[in-house]
Amino acid sequence: MCERKRRPTNDFDRRFGWFNPKSIPIFHILADNQSFHNSYQLAYVYLLKCRPYYCIMGTTTNDATITDAELELEDAPERRSTLARARVGIFYLPLALAGVMTVAFLPDLLATLVTGWTADGAAELGIHRLHVMGIATVVSVFLLGLFAQAYQPKKRVASMWGAFLVILAVTAGTVWYGVGRPEEVIPFFVVTGIALVAHPAGRTLFRRGDSYSPALLALVAVAAVPLIAFVATQLSLTTITSDSHATMGHYVMMAGLAIAPLAYGSFAALGFDGWRFASWLAALPMAYYGLMSIAFPAQAGSTGTMWGIAAILWAIAFVAIAEYSRVGPSGILRREIERSNYRDN
Repeated sequence: MCERKRRPTNDFDRRFGWFNPKSIPIFHILADNQSFHNSYQLAYVYLLKCRPYYCIMGTTTNDATITDAELELEDAPERRSTLARARVGIFYLPLALAGVMTVAFLPDLLATLVTGWTADGAAELGIHRLHVMGIATVVSVFLLGLFAQAYQPKKRVASMWGAFLVILAVTAGTVWYGVGRPEEVIPFFVVTGIALVAHPAGRTLFRRGDSYSPALLALVAVAAVPLIAFVATQLSLTTITSDSHATMGHYVMMAGLAIAPLAYGSFAALGFDGWRFASWLAALPMAYYGLMSIAFPAQAGSTGTMWGIAAILWAIAFVAIAEYSRVGPSGILRREIERSNYRDN
């Protein structure tokens, strides 16, 4: 039993038992400090180092036991540091592999974002002009969301989720309908999935930031109706085996193009970390598709001039609200997320 027992007077005592205050002169000063109460493990290590003979919860511990416990506590940060370094390595490896695959498979496709507007590009792409340029758009938006994780990934959570949902939708459609190029799509899905699982943000991947935007949520809801209808139409066309667009996977990729604004826009509107960048990635495919629909109204995949204009206006409104909500005082544009003290601590 401990010598000179005293009654527990605070939460610290109740957690760590009864101590001999004579052997720790500074104990009362530390115990009265609020920040010290939030650092129980630190206090535990202090007691281990300062007392050759102490009692916790009414049991006596000798020097040998103290030494073992102290070593275990001191080794814990090192083990956590090793695991953290391993996790970071696992996270950045798939990003590097994605970069290699991009260079190997995608330069010609991405180039059509520019060359597709030229006369030579039109002659080369023919009836697939809008589809190929649309595919290049959704691939570009996906890659931007993925490669943004290379720098300060904990601040790019929204774009990580957006990229994952886009490649998930495209991969599911490609595999389910047996069209397109699964040998190129599936590897990108695998590396994105690994990056998501090993993401440095850890559990905070599932936690929103400090605010969200009701106005952006409303815009996402408004866009969801025509975009989901567009996805349903494109997937229904995929079943037509005599259509070259279907067998080449164009309709599946166009469905992915419609999902991209919803994927990035939802996480941006909900206020996940990195929502500002994600809001731009949500607007980009809408604006580019709108331009293509206006420029190529007779091409397969175009929804005509009116819907093209509507897509461009939606993209402009989404970015404008996202940017202005950073400084605007309106609760409609951006609203703080209330959290309980228990959750914050």
